[in-house]
Order: sequence, then C-alpha cells, then structure tokens
Amino acid sequence: MCNMCHRDVVEIQAPAAQPKKSSSGIIERMKKKHNIVTDPSSSEIQKKIEYQPDLLAVSTQYSKVVYEFFKEATVRLQETKAYVIATRTTQPFHFALGILVCFLWLSSSEGSTSNMRGWTALYVGAVATHLGAQIWMTLISGVVLYFSLPRHEFGRVQTVLFPVYYAFNAVISLLALVSYYRMQCLTKFENTSWVQLALLLAVFSIESYVRLRLVRPMLRAKHVKTQMEEAAGNGNEVGRLVLGELAHCPRYLRVLKTFRTYHSSIAMGTMIALGCSLYSTMIIVDSVCR
Repeated sequence: MCNMCHRDVVEIQAPAAQPKKSSSGIIERMKKKHNIVTDPSSSEIQKKIEYQPDLLAVSTQYSKVVYEFFKEATVRLQETKAYVIATRTTQPFHFALGILVCFLWLSSSEGSTSNMRGWTALYVGAVATHLGAQIWMTLISGVVLYFSLPRHEFGRVQTVLFPVYYAFNAVISLLALVSYYRMQCLTKFENTSWVQLALLLAVFSIESYVRLRLVRPMLRAKHVKTQMEEAAGNGNEVGRLVLGELAHCPRYLRVLKTFRTYHSSIAMGTMIALGCSLYSTMIIVDSVCR
C-alpha cells in the first residue's frame, strides 16, 4: 500500500456521559427534610401521607359530572322530533300567536267575567277545531288523496294520519266536554243543554274507543294485506281496487274481509261523531241567537 493511500485512522472517543442524578436520592432527602415516613406495608401511614382532595377538587369533580349530564341531555333533546319542530318549522309561532291573542282578549275583560269568558272561549274553540278537523279529514283530505295517489301510497299516508287524527280529536272533544261542564258549574247549571252534554260525551266516547280498540288491529290487517298485494304486483292503481290473481287466494280474502270490517266500523263511528259535532254547532248557534 502506498503512502498516499495510507491514512491513519484516529478514533475519536465520545465524551463520557455524565452520571444522572438519582431521583431516588432526591426523594429521600426531601423525606428527611420534611420528616416524612413511608411504609408501604402500613395502611395507616399510607392514609396519612396520601393525597386528600379538598373542597375545591371535590366541587370541580361534581361540576364535571353535572356538565357531562347536561351535555348528553342537550344532545338527546336536539335529536327529538319536538325540538326539530320547535326550531325548524313555523307551527310553534302559529301556536304562540293564538295564545297571545287569547291572552289579550281575556285581559281586556273585567276580573269577575274573565273566568267565564275563558271557559267559553275554550269550549267554542274546541268544538270549532274538532268540526274543522273532521270536515277536512273526512270530506276533503281523504277523498282528494284517494283519487290522486296510488292505492298503496294513499295507504301509507293514512297509516301515519289515522292514529294521530283520532287521538287529536279525542283530546279536543274531551276539552270541549270539560269546558262546557265547567261553564255550567259557574252558572249553577242555569239554561243547561243536556242534549249538548250528551252529544259531547258521545263524540268523546266514540273517538276514544276507535283510537284505543279499532285503529291498531285495522292497521295490522292493512299491513298484511299490503304485503300480499305487493308480492302479487298489485297496489299501483289509483282510486280503485284491482284484485287480479289474489281474487282466488282464500287467505287474502280473509285478510281483506277483516280489514274492511274494521275500516267500516271506524267509518261508521266517524260519521256518527261528525253528525254529533254538527248538531253541537247548531246548539251553539241557537244559544248565540237568543
């Protein structure tokens, strides 16, 4: 090897690492300085030297628990339908406007007659609302939708509306009944129309019975009927019923008969309630014209 290619390799040694200070030694010096005695085998000594949370730490912990609870409750509330309706639709503003108008109307009367006027307003408003809902659902909405939508689409709409409609009407008719009875109590049953009281009670009884006893089995039979019709390719016709091959299916005919029995009973109850509501309205007209 030539001298030009030969190079002396000088090994450079890394500086020795400085020894780290022992943490255990620092801890021991701190124990001696503050006279702290530790014994892992003694539970009493461990309790004396362990950290004891003060009032501030405990209150902070409970504040976190309360905060997490309200945070989860707020998230659940924002996922409910009521919150969506109250924040993303205009219906709550309509309701608030009606409450404001009623409050202003009641506040304009004398104190001795405001109670009577309030119950009278509730009675007349409940009867009018009930009659309006009956006319819209029975004579307008049902007829228009049946002759405008495919039969199964119309059935899906009715499946959603039927329980809500009869529950709403039962509550409104109960309000009318209670408010009318309260009016008669305030007047000590002078000029009481017992026919009106019987009509309101009959309407409430019919609609409550329909909602509690007839709507659910009717919808259950309708669901089975719809499944069989969809399997056979039926249900897209508008304003009429086409049985097709199902006309020769005994099981389908039994389900159809059950559905029509419940549906006819509900329709009969609805027409009786509508007649009673019309008669109640005429009684109110007679009392106004006296």
